[in-house]
Amino acid sequence: MRAVLSIAALLALLAVAVGCSDKGSAQSEPLTVTSFRDKAAAAVTTGSDLEGKPGFGAKVDVTSPASLNTFSVGVEKSFAEYKRNPQELDAILKRFVDDVEAQMAAGNEGVSFADARTHILPILKPKASFRHVTDGPVTTSFPGELRVAYAVQRPDSFTLVSSADLGRWKQSAKQMDALARSNLLKETNKEQALKCEEKLCGWASGDGYDAARFIVPELRAQIVRKIGPAVYAIPRESVYVALPIKLADRITDKVVRDFVTAPNPVSRDLFVERDGEVVVLAQ
Repeated sequence: MRAVLSIAALLALLAVAVGCSDKGSAQSEPLTVTSFRDKAAAAVTTGSDLEGKPGFGAKVDVTSPASLNTFSVGVEKSFAEYKRNPQELDAILKRFVDDVEAQMAAGNEGVSFADARTHILPILKPKASFRHVTDGPVTTSFPGELRVAYAVQRPDSFTLVSSADLGRWKQSAKQMDALARSNLLKETNKEQALKCEEKLCGWASGDGYDAARFIVPELRAQIVRKIGPAVYAIPRESVYVALPIKLADRITDKVVRDFVTAPNPVSRDLFVERDGEVVVLAQ
């Protein structure tokens, strides 16, 4: 009887052991590239001062609270390393985070001016947008408490030009401003034609540079040729509109409301051009 009980106990113990083993195997199933990407994004957020979010496909989107720079980085190389050594997952994710931090810190370091120049575009933002930025982007003042900065824009990255970049490239802020406006003018004329409906003209392409188009004199001239002397509004990053000056009252409230409620606000002011200079329209 004791032998029978011992056998029964042993079988019970084996059953428990098998059950635990099966449970452990279920928890240790190999990661897919998508689940690895999600873990890599979480590792960036928890293991650094940056924020990582799952991006398109096998990419992680990276941002920083101390910079306007953003980029997407693929996890394919790290995932392949994980497939070879799945027991090294934590160490592989740590190396991924280290690489991401290094890329954010580098900015445009190592990028030649010859390689960057055709990708440099201006952005227009409120002065307050740069309050917590610590990586020294070059900015130019613009009426209405706005600032123009300059970004090297590529398909998977957006990196502001810094003072260190200017020194390395032997360029001045004035030269950078002229180049960025010229590039945006060419891109706009090629890809984003001015749209007019009755007396309303402007751009709302959603490419991130609609408000910045306002700083390009040649684009303002296109509007003036359509509707005459104009009043301009750039309530948010994705909206740049103009009306004849005499119709300014028609859009004042809408601009303020759009500025307050929309993402990426730029300015609640209306602007006009006088003697070739942009000024805030007195209300």
